[in-house]
Amino acid sequence: MFSRYPSPRELLIRRLVFLAVVIGLIWGIIAGVMSFFGWVGSLFNQNQAPTIVAGAECQSQQISIEAHVGTGDAQPQLAFNPGDTPYIWFSVTNTGSVECKFNLGTDVTFYKITSGSDMIWDSKDCNAPRFASEPLMLKPNDTLTAPASPWDRVRSGDVGCAAADGLPEVTAGGASYILEADVNGVLSTNKPQFVLN
Repeated sequence: MFSRYPSPRELLIRRLVFLAVVIGLIWGIIAGVMSFFGWVGSLFNQNQAPTIVAGAECQSQQISIEAHVGTGDAQPQLAFNPGDTPYIWFSVTNTGSVECKFNLGTDVTFYKITSGSDMIWDSKDCNAPRFASEPLMLKPNDTLTAPASPWDRVRSGDVGCAAADGLPEVTAGGASYILEADVNGVLSTNKPQFVLN
């Protein structure tokens, strides 16, 4: 008994099915190898986002710092007449989904005031003692506001940062200045610009 020789159409279908199976196998092997190397790479990737654990130290990506300029009673104000003293402060918000601890001590809180590329005033120049404090627990979406501190409208330098240190007054008459806050290594998301008239 003789077997029937497959027709050209059947041969084509068999070849296409075989080719599809081979391509599928090759694709599966490539995907598996790429997945393996991606997993191995993630073990050594130092830039991957750290796991945020409730009650642990806050990660910088879940903290938002805002710098503020205004009056002594912490009312925002961006223009000051001669004789008016600008006050500066910051607020901190936990933007994460879990509570965390964050240090707000004066030993890790700094301000800078610039005018263009000119460094005008740096709180690191101040002679006032700085104190460490116990980290505060920040709940999700909680905002804490620091007390407002006066700026004497002077340049800071090696001798200090206040008018009592004999430092020169800065230019007024419509000159503009920019404030930046740095709290525990997290820079303010904003840099408010204010004017001294």
